[in-house]
Amino acid sequence: MERENLIEVSISGTISPTVHNPQQSGTVTFSRFPATVEEFKQVREQIGSEPHGAVALQIMAYEMFRRDRAIGEECILLNNTTSNTRSPIGRLKELFGNDANYARPYQMAAFLKGATPQNGYNPSKPYTIEVRVNKVQTYQYSNDYQATVLYLQALTQGKSTGAEGVSVIKTHRPGESSNGKYFIVFGCPGLYSSVQAVSFTAPFNGLD
Repeated sequence: MERENLIEVSISGTISPTVHNPQQSGTVTFSRFPATVEEFKQVREQIGSEPHGAVALQIMAYEMFRRDRAIGEECILLNNTTSNTRSPIGRLKELFGNDANYARPYQMAAFLKGATPQNGYNPSKPYTIEVRVNKVQTYQYSNDYQATVLYLQALTQGKSTGAEGVSVIKTHRPGESSNGKYFIVFGCPGLYSSVQAVSFTAPFNGLD
């Protein structure tokens, strides 16, 4: 059964898909996370053609996987190269598992603006994801995908670095969900490596 309240999503900022400009950044703001594959596709239509839109969609897909493995996995497949699915999904099962020391149900919340370990990774709404161009790692052309790999960073207060790398690509390569239209994620190990544990005095309340 689909939820009645529609997702409000907006994207701002400019990140060049061809020229590495370390001064560029962008944001995606949204009222809640998608609950179904169809909702995810609807959001993708609005933001998926922009590099930082793909980063936001990745965070959405990973949070959806935490809530429902089947729905989340389908969304992950829509937003990633075929080579960037199996290993991340394995790690996500650990992060969203039941191990008292390792589990991080708030892993994706840590990439939302205003979420910190001290406030239980409970951000204010609407949610905002901040993305910037990696200042050090320049864009690289991939012969395998016949397209340029863009190296970006998702900001977070859950890591001492303040940001984690996410590389994205738009390709016509057969078998990839990009279809020459959408940016998809080429690599993002920082998104599924553990964020700092939440404060004992500020529990995580979950995300809408």
